[in-house]
Amino acid sequence: MLSRRLAMAALSALVLLIVGAGAAVAAKPTPAPTPIPSAPAGAGERPLSPGEEARATAKLAAAEAYVAEAARDGRDLVSLACVTPTAVGPIGTINAGAAINACAIPQGFLSVEARDQVRGTYCGPATGQVISNYSWSVAAGANRYTQATIAGWMSTDVNGRTDAPYLEAGLEKATASSPRRPAGWDWVVANLSDTDRDGTVGDQLHAMVRSNISNSKMPLAIPVKPYDIDDAFHLSSWARPVSSVGHWIAAYGWVGLWTGTDSSLLYYTDSSRDEGGSTGKFNDPMRHVAQMIMDHTRRLVW
Repeated sequence: MLSRRLAMAALSALVLLIVGAGAAVAAKPTPAPTPIPSAPAGAGERPLSPGEEARATAKLAAAEAYVAEAARDGRDLVSLACVTPTAVGPIGTINAGAAINACAIPQGFLSVEARDQVRGTYCGPATGQVISNYSWSVAAGANRYTQATIAGWMSTDVNGRTDAPYLEAGLEKATASSPRRPAGWDWVVANLSDTDRDGTVGDQLHAMVRSNISNSKMPLAIPVKPYDIDDAFHLSSWARPVSSVGHWIAAYGWVGLWTGTDSSLLYYTDSSRDEGGSTGKFNDPMRHVAQMIMDHTRRLVW
């Protein structure tokens, strides 16, 4: 009898142990889902070749060196030189001896004209047309090449869209031998990234834009989602959210040094009057456009 009681007690203890273990397992908190990583650079596009990567790295290094040199030379301080008193005039009168200097925030602009895209998939060719017209110094209202011609060079009709490597190839042809294209110029596809690991890519974009526009005197082609409802920012040229596979704009100007805030602005042309956006010249904070690039393919052509 005793052995039977011991056996039953052991069996009861085992059952309680199993039930308790199950309860303990059930009580464990459900682990948080693994965050979905952002789309890799060039999402949906072919990877860059080692040669393309090397050219992009070298060009970014040159752009950052140009911006650093401008800072060392004091070009970034021009906005501080507004009025330099040189004499004291009577109280209540204008000081005739004051030297009045240009008072401007650091900036750079190119003379471009916006173009409306003639087809729904032609934002790339329209951007190429804006850049080509500038590069060839065409008269106001004129075009060096039609969007259909540029679309052929960019394989837009074949692919139903314009990926960055194809847009780069089209720009090479659309600006070849043009008078404003610098000697030795090479259009480059670059993956925008946080090369200095400061937690932002806006400073890299600012260096690219400033170097292209103020040093090389050439525009840039930038791909974004113009107004994705799930993204934090959108182009001011688009009034309403739209389902878009992506959209190209031509950057032609910048205002303000990079500070990590919205004070630094990017100026661009849009071509989307019949596609849900607007056609004309617009500007948005550099920080916003940088994030929009990262939310799309993380690439640009410059």
